[in-house]
Amino acid sequence: AGADAFITGEISEPQAHYARECGVSFIACGHHASERYGAPAVAGQIAQQLGLEHQFIDVDNPA
Repeated sequence: AGADAFITGEISEPQAHYARECGVSFIACGHHASERYGAPAVAGQIAQQLGLEHQFIDVDNPA
C-alpha cells in the first residue's frame, strides 16, 4: 500500500525529492488554495461517500 500523489500546501525541497525517488507525484498547490478549496472538496467527497452532513466555516485570516 502506498500513495499515488502527495498534495501539500507548502513546498519542501526534501519532500519533493523523496516523492520523486519513490515514484510519487508531488503537487504543491499553495497554502491558501489547499485550505480554502482543497479541504472543503475532500470533506464533501468523504461526506458523500459516508452519508454525512458537513459544513465548511470560512474564517477570515488577516495575515
